[in-house]
Formats: sequence, C-alpha cells, structure tokens
Amino acid sequence: MGTLTIRNLDNRVIDALKAQAKANHRSLEAEVRYVLSQEVNHRLRMAEFRERTAQLARETADVPQTDSVELLRQDRERHEAVSDATPTVPLFHTHVVVDWSARSTPSPARPSKDAIWWAVARSGGGAVPAPRYARTRHEALEGLAAFIAAELDAGRRVLAGFDFPFGYPAGVAERLTGERSALALWDWLAARIKDKENNDNNRYDAAAAINKTYRGVVGPCWGRPATWDYPTVPVKKSQRTCREPHPPERRICDRRARGAKTVWQLAYAGSVGSQMLLGLPALARLVADPRIAGRAQVWPFETGLRVPGAQAAIAEVYPSLLRNALRTRREAGEILDRAQVRVNADAFARLDAGGGLAPLFEGAPGLAPDERRLIEAEEAWILGLGHADALEGALDPA
Repeated sequence: MGTLTIRNLDNRVIDALKAQAKANHRSLEAEVRYVLSQEVNHRLRMAEFRERTAQLARETADVPQTDSVELLRQDRERHEAVSDATPTVPLFHTHVVVDWSARSTPSPARPSKDAIWWAVARSGGGAVPAPRYARTRHEALEGLAAFIAAELDAGRRVLAGFDFPFGYPAGVAERLTGERSALALWDWLAARIKDKENNDNNRYDAAAAINKTYRGVVGPCWGRPATWDYPTVPVKKSQRTCREPHPPERRICDRRARGAKTVWQLAYAGSVGSQMLLGLPALARLVADPRIAGRAQVWPFETGLRVPGAQAAIAEVYPSLLRNALRTRREAGEILDRAQVRVNADAFARLDAGGGLAPLFEGAPGLAPDERRLIEAEEAWILGLGHADALEGALDPA
C-alpha cells in the first residue's frame, strides 16, 4: 500500500472532510482514503464502461436495432407483471416493543402498571403472543439480550423499539461531552449511572451532575420527592432559574408528538426523564453485549434517517402515537402498558408485512436539512412520528 501526501489544501476542504468523517464515524485519514477510492474507482468503471460500449457498437454496426422507447416499454411491463406476482418482503422478521420503567425497587410479583413490559410480533401475521413482564431492569435487559441474540442466530432480522427518548435537545451532548454526538452522551451517562439488580439506582446523582454544568441555572433537570436530598434538582419546574441560557426544553420530535413530555422532567405523571437516565446506559450495554455486538445499529445515530442495514435495529418509539387504536384494541381490564406494547408491536409488524415500513425510517415529511442533521447526530426521532395513520391503518386494513 502506498502513501500519498497532499500539501496546500484549502482549509474549507479540510473542515468539510473532518465534519464528514465525524458524521460517518471514521477518522479523517479513513474518510480521505474512502473519498479518493470512491472517486477513482468510479472514474475507472466509467472508462471501462465507455470502452466496452464503443466495442459493442463496432461489433453490432450491421445488426438491426430495436428503438430504445420500445425496449423501455417492454421492460416496464415485465417489471409490473413481476411486482404483481411477487409477495412483499418485510424489512424485519421480528418486531419488539418495550415499555421501560425507572422504579427504584422491584415491581410487584403480580404483573402491574408502571413496570417493564415487552411484546413480540412477527411479520408473518397471527396473534401477538402474551407480552412479557419484568420486575427489574436487569431482568428485562438480560431477557431482551438473550431473545434478540437467539433471533439473530436464527437468521432473523429484528426491530426493537424502546419507549424513552434516545437523545437530548440540541447542544446538550456537546455541553456534557464535548462532542455533538448522542452516543457519546450515552457513554457519559453509562460512566455515571449505577443501577443495581434490585433497581436501586443513583439517577439523581446523574441529574445533579447535568445541572451542575449549567452554572447559574437551577435546573434544567427537575422533579423529585421533596424529602430526597438533592438541592440542585428542583422539586417543581417553577423553581428553576435561567440566569444563563437554558438548554432547549424539547427536541424537534417532542414538539410534534402530541402529549410528549420534556426530557428534563424526572418525576410525576407521564415523566420520561428518569426512564431516559436509566434507559440509555442500558441500551449502551445491550448493543455492546457480545451476543449482539456488531449485528445491531442504533437508528438514526448509526444509520442516518434511512432504513438500517444491520441485522438488528434499535429505535425510539412512542406508544401513545396509536392512542386511537389503543382505545378500540385494549382488552377489558388489560393493563395499559401491556396493551401499548402489544398493539404497537402488532402495528409495526403488520405495516412491515405490507411493505409500508421503510418510509418511517426517513422521519416525517417536510423535515428541513438542518433538522435532519440535528436528529441524526444528537436528538433522535420517534419511529412512526408523522406516519401514525399508516400504522393504525395497518391494524385495520380496508
């Protein structure tokens, strides 16, 4: 392998290559090598193509040719015939939806609300098996890792959706880690969160560490029992102060999702902040699990707003997107958390079986380029947001 030194390169080009390398999770050297190889190989292929077509033209100069318009028409008709006869191939075989919990003690032995539930649905159709219940996060994570690994080993593709935010609003990751990367923030939290097997945890220590970085501000994390001794974490939102710029209250997707709570709220009805503090380190462990590592991608941070290429995809979901379907499909006396994972897993599987899942990975229609960049690097996106009608329609096809 040779070595090439490039001098007097415009600084704007260097900056652009650095940004591109960071977005593609490569070193600058690897990015430059990739760009040069792609360009040169493309030119070589084009030269070979032109030479080959010229040779074919010389060899067939005396052969009668069919008009290209007619050839295109015939090809289109063949394609339409094949499309009508070929069944749709789903993106994933297995669809998992997980409802997380930030309990500080094990959930009751008897299946209960506000606990961890997860459901599995197959693209092949059929009734969704009874959702699974876990009393602790460690029990749930081990069960999920074992299940996903077994599915991957069997050659099946897996979509796993978790119902807590995968990223903080723009600028927070860089404030805490020095990088505009949600995955760097996952590692930052994983280094600070201690979550024991009995659910005992130190999430408020992590919240206090976040608040400490915003000097002069009481907050941004808020919401705790008044008797808990964390003076830098306000009990109420109204107790926060903003003597310097406060981080954004909501992500782009939170502003579009009806009923979505702010990531900064750690307690009280509907809060997601504590689930996030405990969930992101758990996801970091899940994708690094030796049984899964190298076979899963976190959407959209490792994939961009497009269909993941890995065998398994980990995505953020928001079960309340399907609130209308839940009203009609929740069984009598069924725990809401249980119904949510069951109905959502079923919706993703049915939409996938019909060939309609791919657009969901592109985000919502109308996202601006700068919004897409923030979503892909820092904030994440709720899978299905902007496509709720398609998901609910998959449950009740015409």
